[in-house]
Amino acid sequence: MENHKLNEKQKKAVEYEGRHLLVLAGAGTGKTRCIVGRAAYLIEHGTSPEKIQILTFTKRSANEIVERVKSSLSTNQAQSLNGSTFHSWCNQLIVRYPNLFGASGYTVIDPDDQLSVMKMVCGDQIIEYKGIRIKPQQLIDIYSYGRNTRQNLSNAIREQVYKGKMDDETNDEIDIIRPKIEVLLKAYQTKKGEGRYIDYDDLLLVVANRLRNDKEARDILNKQIEHLLIDEFQDTNPLQWYLLEPFLEIAHFYCVGDDAQSIYSFRGADFKNVHLFKERVPDSEIMILDKNYRSTQEILDMSNWLIDASPLDYKKQLVAARGSGRIPKLINITSQWEEANFIAEHILENFTENNKQFSDHLILSKSTYYTKPLQAVFIQKKIPYVTYGGRKFMEAAHIKDVISALRVVNNHLDEIGWMRFLTFWDGIGEVKAGKYISKLIAYEDPLQCAQNLGDIVGGSEGEAISDIYNTIFLNAGNVKVALQETYARMELPLAFKYRKDWEEKRKSDFPVLEMLGDNYASIGQLISEGVLENAKQLNGAPVLEGSAMSDSEIKDHVIISTVHSAKGLEADVCYVLNVSPKVYPSAWNLGSDDKIEEDRRVLYVALTRAKNELIITRDTNSISTVNKAKTVGFNSQYFLEELPEHLTEQFINPYNIIRSKDISKPNAIDLSFGMDFS
Repeated sequence: MENHKLNEKQKKAVEYEGRHLLVLAGAGTGKTRCIVGRAAYLIEHGTSPEKIQILTFTKRSANEIVERVKSSLSTNQAQSLNGSTFHSWCNQLIVRYPNLFGASGYTVIDPDDQLSVMKMVCGDQIIEYKGIRIKPQQLIDIYSYGRNTRQNLSNAIREQVYKGKMDDETNDEIDIIRPKIEVLLKAYQTKKGEGRYIDYDDLLLVVANRLRNDKEARDILNKQIEHLLIDEFQDTNPLQWYLLEPFLEIAHFYCVGDDAQSIYSFRGADFKNVHLFKERVPDSEIMILDKNYRSTQEILDMSNWLIDASPLDYKKQLVAARGSGRIPKLINITSQWEEANFIAEHILENFTENNKQFSDHLILSKSTYYTKPLQAVFIQKKIPYVTYGGRKFMEAAHIKDVISALRVVNNHLDEIGWMRFLTFWDGIGEVKAGKYISKLIAYEDPLQCAQNLGDIVGGSEGEAISDIYNTIFLNAGNVKVALQETYARMELPLAFKYRKDWEEKRKSDFPVLEMLGDNYASIGQLISEGVLENAKQLNGAPVLEGSAMSDSEIKDHVIISTVHSAKGLEADVCYVLNVSPKVYPSAWNLGSDDKIEEDRRVLYVALTRAKNELIITRDTNSISTVNKAKTVGFNSQYFLEELPEHLTEQFINPYNIIRSKDISKPNAIDLSFGMDFS
């Protein structure tokens, strides 16, 4: 294996002989290498790969770790090693032990389906009070946030509706609207049960509750799992810890993460899972990795300073294995257009004169909205780029149309699936579909539906729908064939429904869907795992309309990303936009010490993406505003306010470091040319 590539601290962590370990791995210190090395080490020393479970937050990351473990071993020892997301892993356990967890025959629903169920529950009911109007999506957000953070309903409402406000007026309003919200959430829970639906949070709760309340369940899994290797441990939330805790007596924990990179509290992540590790986990140790292999020391000096300024103790000082390099640049700008033109010209100069690729450049912002002027300038100057965001493969409407046919065969009580499948056909609206559905869900099983579906719907639509249903029913054990036959029968109405972009964008997705189906043993697995993974993107690099670039040239592009989407990204040159007062930290967070510290960690993540050149922009207008406010005693709590001069090279006019002085604001432009992907 590749343990000869590990440094002394990494090797010590990989070869740990105790029961539970937390590896505090700073940015760029080889976190993934440690997990890969640990799994390979365990396998080489006699642990069966089937008894090692790797947990990550994305399927892509899980696959990467598993493949690296396999390639690091000289034989096929790791072929059965499993890497999954938390949700996918729980789904695998439920599928493997359907009687143990009591979830046999349930359908996993995605966020769009959750919203559909909530809309059914709400009907014409609207929760409105003093200008606050709570729509179905916000009810879902309250429900999910409360479960993931394991907080009560009042606190979930406070965070999701009132942004954490604690004043008396807010307390009174919460007391008034809470009972109305509670009624709808309980009705939503009941409706899920009636439709035999499981949402993402349910997957974790079903497994966690059974393990906590049933020793027999723990004994069964005790024979199956010896080691849990958990990546990005700082991003786990209270619900995930609730799931993991019973495994402390079942398996050895090997957790890798960095509390200084915990930036997802809005999703419920709790960095205290790292800070309280020793208290919560008996027989545990903590090891720290601090040798950074990504950045130069000057970049790390600034990052270390930022974290050192925190009242929290992050217990690490990153040291660059690569040695010294350039001092970070702090660019003071007066407008977003000046900022955008500076960055564009700097990238073009690097591309034409310094032998850099467009892909050597990474641009990070707190929000995608802030990057709109930048995208406009890139289009004007023909700089290819992609932004991180957008819908995933299994969430596309044309894919969901076909999957809906498989859903109703898998679970004939699936009202959401029936509604989408039936209304897909011309002549069947929601009212008519609702009447058909009330009859269909009265049957005991899918076979009865297959026998009566054509008569219930009637006409040519009934014949087409019945033909598809019966075909899927007969091919339920051959998912690829079921998909092929379903698509063949739905192709013409699909092409008509999506005629505006059928040939250009949508048609080519169906061979991909068929290949995806070939990986699953049943349509139930395709629906549950496919919905959870959502790994394949609809599109890759953007097509810039009006550009003379070829497809091969477009593959080389600048990445524009939010910081929250930047985990795992790195680049030779990194631009961090608008590191200004009221942005770092956000004006919205000034009343909360916890949220201010999270903003500090967000900036830390951004700074540590840079390999060789770090360029930070700052709005001089916001600096002037703060300086004026300080004369009347205003405390800005601005992160860079006390930044030592020696850590950065400052520029007032950004065009001091590039030749171009073209800072004209471009004409209005159609921003749809920049294509998002995730």
